[in-house]
Amino acid sequence: MDEWKDRLVHLDHCRGMTWKGMYRIVKDDPELRRIYSRPAEYWKNVLSLESPNLQIFLKDLHDPKLHQLPSLYEQDRIFCLSFLDKEYPNTLTNIYQQPWILYAKGNANLLTHQRMLAIIGTRMPTQYGNDVLKVLVPDFVSAGISIVSGLAKGIDSLAHKITLANGGDCIAVIGGGLYHIYPRENMYLSHMIMQNGLVLSEYPPVLRPKPWHFPMRNRLISGLSRAILVVESKQKSGTFITVERGLEQGKDIYAVPGSIFSEPSSGTNAWIKEGAKLVTHANDIISDWE
Repeated sequence: MDEWKDRLVHLDHCRGMTWKGMYRIVKDDPELRRIYSRPAEYWKNVLSLESPNLQIFLKDLHDPKLHQLPSLYEQDRIFCLSFLDKEYPNTLTNIYQQPWILYAKGNANLLTHQRMLAIIGTRMPTQYGNDVLKVLVPDFVSAGISIVSGLAKGIDSLAHKITLANGGDCIAVIGGGLYHIYPRENMYLSHMIMQNGLVLSEYPPVLRPKPWHFPMRNRLISGLSRAILVVESKQKSGTFITVERGLEQGKDIYAVPGSIFSEPSSGTNAWIKEGAKLVTHANDIISDWE
């Protein structure tokens, strides 16, 4: 299994690899025994690659340095969880484009928790949003709820910080590799989470974040969680993408109401209009879960 996983990780690092390409490869060769002996024409057809992109892929496929990455990650205490590992969260097995590999640093046992709540919101919260989290999050922690968020500025970061300050469990799902924390100002926070919680990514640790990674990352935040709580969000924001993915996944949506004069609350108020449960106290969620 270790050799199989190493080959899977290697494929995941090859430039030109796609989710659909990996699906075809795993379906055709479940044990991945033939990946290093396949002719170029096979990869051209499976991955729909033409030169020079095909040559770039083949160079990575036969690069001995990439073969060594799993052992280097192990030295850095980075877990590579394949979709067949027992630690792989069941909640991600039915989402859109289930990750083939998850890269994690910290307490991987948190992925087995049943009581996970995603807390998301604007990157520029008001004092009201900050105060809401300071009131709600400690009660969630006391109830044994793990907090999931995206390590972004604003609501995400504050949710992580308050969870850690209260001795709670938190998972940060990031949009790039573990060696490239974004935003840089959250580098220290990410290290604190790695020591006391878990930082998770579907992207190889060496990969820098790209703009399109973050909307894809949001489906993991919602997928891991039992429900989603929105605290201050403008309409048509990244937060809305996470909520939409959560609705597709059948997750409960909760929202904290705000002033009708506050733009950062326009999104949360809109979700309440659409049927999200209004939250003014942590027990509004906790009681549902009991």
